[in-house]
Amino acid sequence: MPRGKRTVFAAFCSVNGFRIGSFRFHKQDKRGKAWKEHAEKLVKFCSDCRKRVKVKLKEERHSA
Repeated sequence: MPRGKRTVFAAFCSVNGFRIGSFRFHKQDKRGKAWKEHAEKLVKFCSDCRKRVKVKLKEERHSA
């Protein structure tokens, strides 16, 4: 039984645009925080830059 809809976001390096990974967020959580507020603090390792960088998120669209 599904507990709520989550959206898949692709994470890209803010330096060179290399695709780093993906995240799943609810559009809005129980406290009223949107996914953008959670994404501001995200830092992930980029294997191309060889350092931890801030990520840019883009919503992935999948056809069912």
